[in-house]
Amino acid sequence: MKKELKKQVVEELSKEFTNEVSVFYADFKGQSVKDLEALRKAVREADGKARVVKNTLARIAFKNNGIEADFEENNIFIWGEDQITLAKIITKHAKDFKDNFKIKGAVIEGEVKDAAYVEEVSKLPTKDELLGMVAFMMKAPIAKFAWGLNKLIEKKQED
Repeated sequence: MKKELKKQVVEELSKEFTNEVSVFYADFKGQSVKDLEALRKAVREADGKARVVKNTLARIAFKNNGIEADFEENNIFIWGEDQITLAKIITKHAKDFKDNFKIKGAVIEGEVKDAAYVEEVSKLPTKDELLGMVAFMMKAPIAKFAWGLNKLIEKKQED
C-alpha cells in the first residue's frame, strides 16, 4: 500500500472512529468471501460500516482520537452509532461461524472493551424494542380502563 493511500485511509478512519460510534473488531481468518459479504450486508442494513484494515492504520486512527487500542492478527472492523444492533449482528455471526470468526473486542465511548462485554451488550433490547415496551406499558392502563367501561355498559344493558 502506498504511503499516500495509507494516509488517506488513516484520515478516513480517524473521522469515523470517534467517541460517538462503537467500533467492534473480530478475527475473520478462514471466512469465505460469501460469509463476509453476508456480514457486511447485515451491518449496512443496520446503518453501520465494515472494513478490513491493517492493524497499524487502525491503531493510528484510534490514537488520533485519543484512544489507546492494540490489535493482533487479521481484523475486520465494524462500526456505527447503534452499538446494540451491531453487537447482535456480530454475535450472531460469531455463533454461526464459531470456527472462523471470533469477536476480539470493541471500542465503545472511547473505552476498549473485551469480547465478553460485546456478548453482554448483544443481549440488551434495541431502541425499537424498548420503545415498543414503553408503548405497550402506556397502552395497558387505558386498555384495562376501556375493558372495565365496556363490562359496566354490558351490565347496565342487561339490567
